[in-house]
Amino acid sequence: MSYSRRMTLSFLLLAFAGLANAATSQGFTPSERSYARSFSEMGAGNYELVGLNNDAYLNVGVRADEIVQSATLELSMSYSPALLEGLSHIKVYLNNEVVGTVALPKQASPEPVVSRVRIDPRYFSDFNQLRLSLVGHYTLGCEDPAHTSLWANISKNSRLLLQVAPITLPNDLARLPAPFFDRRDNQRLTIPFVFAAQPSTDTLAAAGIVASWFGQSADYRTARFPASLNRLPAGHAVVFATNGDSINGLSLPDVSGPTIDLVPAYRRPAVKYLVIRGRNINDLRIAAQALALGKVLMSGSQARIRSVDLGQPRLANDAPNWVRTTGPIRFAELIKQPYELQRSYANRDPIRLNLRLPPDLFTWRVRGIDMDLRYRYTPPVRRDNSLLGVYLNDQLVTAYPLLPGQHSDAQQLSMPVLDEASIQAKKTLSAPPFYVGVRNELQLRYQPEVTKENLCTAQISDSLVAAIDPDSTIDFSRYPHYIAMPSLSAFAQAGFPFTRYADLAQTAVVLADQPSAGDITAMLNSVARLSAATGYPGVRLQVVSVATAEQMTNKDFLVIGSTAARALRAQWQPQAPAYVTRVMRVLRSSQPQTDAESGWLTAQGDPVARRDISVMLTANGAHSAITSYQAPRGKARTVVALNATDSASLQGLFDALDRPQLVERMSGDVVLVNGQQVDSFRTQKVYHVGHLPVLTRLWLAFSDQPIVLAIASVALGLFVAMLMFFGLNYVAKRRLVK
Repeated sequence: MSYSRRMTLSFLLLAFAGLANAATSQGFTPSERSYARSFSEMGAGNYELVGLNNDAYLNVGVRADEIVQSATLELSMSYSPALLEGLSHIKVYLNNEVVGTVALPKQASPEPVVSRVRIDPRYFSDFNQLRLSLVGHYTLGCEDPAHTSLWANISKNSRLLLQVAPITLPNDLARLPAPFFDRRDNQRLTIPFVFAAQPSTDTLAAAGIVASWFGQSADYRTARFPASLNRLPAGHAVVFATNGDSINGLSLPDVSGPTIDLVPAYRRPAVKYLVIRGRNINDLRIAAQALALGKVLMSGSQARIRSVDLGQPRLANDAPNWVRTTGPIRFAELIKQPYELQRSYANRDPIRLNLRLPPDLFTWRVRGIDMDLRYRYTPPVRRDNSLLGVYLNDQLVTAYPLLPGQHSDAQQLSMPVLDEASIQAKKTLSAPPFYVGVRNELQLRYQPEVTKENLCTAQISDSLVAAIDPDSTIDFSRYPHYIAMPSLSAFAQAGFPFTRYADLAQTAVVLADQPSAGDITAMLNSVARLSAATGYPGVRLQVVSVATAEQMTNKDFLVIGSTAARALRAQWQPQAPAYVTRVMRVLRSSQPQTDAESGWLTAQGDPVARRDISVMLTANGAHSAITSYQAPRGKARTVVALNATDSASLQGLFDALDRPQLVERMSGDVVLVNGQQVDSFRTQKVYHVGHLPVLTRLWLAFSDQPIVLAIASVALGLFVAMLMFFGLNYVAKRRLVK
């Protein structure tokens, strides 16, 4: 067999294998099962129980379509050798009910101890809180509750073992997004999407809107949507069909308009299908938009959509998940419950406020973030070292002393920031005091000091309380929106520039004319990821083929798959910086440039600046890439292309994008991903998106040209001196004439 025929056969086998893998992805199937969840899988880390801060809390969710039959808590822990055996123990609470205790015998070795506690399943509900409380004693006499010998460490490898049985839920649209997505389940969301035949771009747009709605709900859990044609999976699924379509195992009678049905699987009532139907593909889009925006109005097993009015398009940078940048924002808007802003002596965990910001905030030469901080506290008896510390991303900003007799205070605070783009350009700041990025955490730490005269008269009381006023504000409005592009760092962290408009009104997804199941899956995953970043479904999303992409204007383009990327590259940028196909891999610097303009920045910090180079090769292993360049239509428009050697590698891109430690290494305009290895490059000149004040733009233009700035300053000084010289001479002459 010739080499070309062997290669062709290999490619066909890979294509069919990718299609089969996508088709057989089952999603969640209700069944009687046993599983274990480690504390780390439930979003927790290691717990250190010390002194008075002796409680650890863990949220445990049970799906609405399951009931717990048995439960065992397996604790992996180590604790202080000074603890008294027989008196010291750990109390286990579930929903504030004591369900067991763990004795702490004298440790014979420093190895972690594994203890098991059986939990009565009747204590479980839908949302559950597991609490571990250390009761520690180190002496039979008077004790210091804050003594350093009172400690126990609960490992993140501790597990909760559950045996559950399925429950058949009613066919009620009011329960959506359950059972397809259950907010009690913190595992990755997987929902198969089923199409009757090869879907058109308009059908895929409707599917993308539904995927974005599920992605918005999944949020941090991440989501996957394996696509299949005319094949129902074993578990829950979403089905798209128009009149005349047929899918094996599912009855699809004709409908008179956009319709949403929730139906059970044949002879398996616990398995549900969400069926999006219509007379034509336009009806599918209307039904998808109604699901994304009007789910709260739905009930029963079927909803017939009369009309959907999307209203005015959303404004730039107004995503619900992002902190508002048009004016001060109250702390009350950053929390869910008022008690989150209060701490006591016994509970001194930091008050944490998550600040998710647009990635295009321009912080250069801006003096800082304005914060109006108001707080109350129980005054200490005498002046001591009690403090309220303010931290941003674990870096100290300032600390205020808590003085006796002073019950409240208000402080004006300005926090300096450093801009990522400035750091990359200057390459001189290696350890900034703190850094504001896309995801930030403001921490307010209550640090009271207790005066102790002796062990038996220590003044320790839970009445020592501090609270932050919900009307405290933080203000990002002084920052303009301006960013150097292409920036795959902004794309990897926040889906920018597509997420600039939360409804995806200015996003066009480009697919091949005949996309594979892997390409469709990647498109659905991408859109879901964008809506997870914004917190809003992409109801204005458009999906186009390569043939019609040229007709789109005023759009940013997200290109999915090597076939589409290759075809679009031939039209728009023949000298693309990088691309990956099954048979060819190319990496090139598109034009000569200086280090200041654009160095080649790799994940390993390659110090060599390369210009006008090109590497082209073939290889038989898996590889994937993300590339970005300026769109030919519109100087401020961007193309981002996801391409890989095969479907599995394309899906592997999303696994890399879900890992924060890998996302941190993504930057520039080319990112190459090979398993856990990520390499980033800057190969093109940058362009800018956004607007700057005129004066700031002038300062920015001269910031990296000190010689030109010096000459301009001297020339300006001479010009002003000459004006003053001739002006004063003129005044003197007039005085002499008079």
